[in-house]
Amino acid sequence: MFKPKTLLKVVSILLMIGGVLGIFGTILSYAMLPKLSDIPGIDMSLITSALTPLNLIMSLISGISAIAAGFFGFSGKSVKWLLITAGIYTVILLISVVQTVMSGMATAFMIVDFIVPSLYWWGFYQSK
Repeated sequence: MFKPKTLLKVVSILLMIGGVLGIFGTILSYAMLPKLSDIPGIDMSLITSALTPLNLIMSLISGISAIAAGFFGFSGKSVKWLLITAGIYTVILLISVVQTVMSGMATAFMIVDFIVPSLYWWGFYQSK
């Protein structure tokens, strides 16, 4: 049990919102995949290479861990579960960045992906 500071609470809410939107977006993209093949002029090879089962599993685990990390960060109930769920989220983010770099689609804006987890870990450090 710990007392979360304001920064950790705000970032935890952002993580929960992002996790819900991420899960919703993943489900929606996989549901719309068959409909995209009916549209003329769309190259489905790039879309199907991005929407692999591994990416689906990673996206769902990332969303669930983001929601859980947000819950534990906001409530301050369990340091152990906060570390586990936030660690899973951070590791999946790193794996995603490595996949993006290996596919040759890396941009400078990938740094933005690390802002929320960095603020989360900093807020946890301040709350400890």
